[in-house]
Amino acid sequence: MAYSGPLDWGLALGISTADFAAHAFSQDPKSVESIRRFVRETIGSWGLRAFADDLTNVVNELTTNAVQHALPKRDEQAKAWLGMAHIDGTVVCAVTDPSPTPPTHRFPEHLAPAGRGLVIVDALTSQWGYTKTRTGGKIVWARITTPRH
Repeated sequence: MAYSGPLDWGLALGISTADFAAHAFSQDPKSVESIRRFVRETIGSWGLRAFADDLTNVVNELTTNAVQHALPKRDEQAKAWLGMAHIDGTVVCAVTDPSPTPPTHRFPEHLAPAGRGLVIVDALTSQWGYTKTRTGGKIVWARITTPRH
């Protein structure tokens, strides 16, 4: 299902609102800061504080990639979305952006200051991937397994 407006993702996917959260973000640095706060608050409400650092790092990498590579540079109104679902001992984070360009692993020089985002995502998640949307963008998702309560 491609996101096409202010639809409640959780209800559309049959997930209770207690197990699903979404937040829009833009290129504004304050927007990315609010995403990190949103992740920590959401994970805390799900009783998964032990995973807050890993999830925050994964989401930071996915949202930073969207800001740097997917959102149009001259469009301050452009938005991307983060959705998070907690289902059966798993947290899935998904970032939807307007770019069709898939995420790619980079192999930076040893001391390069950037380019390791997907290496971090690989290390902290049990699985990740992407899919194209019907509207021409993509969804990059990552899955972290958590203990069941």
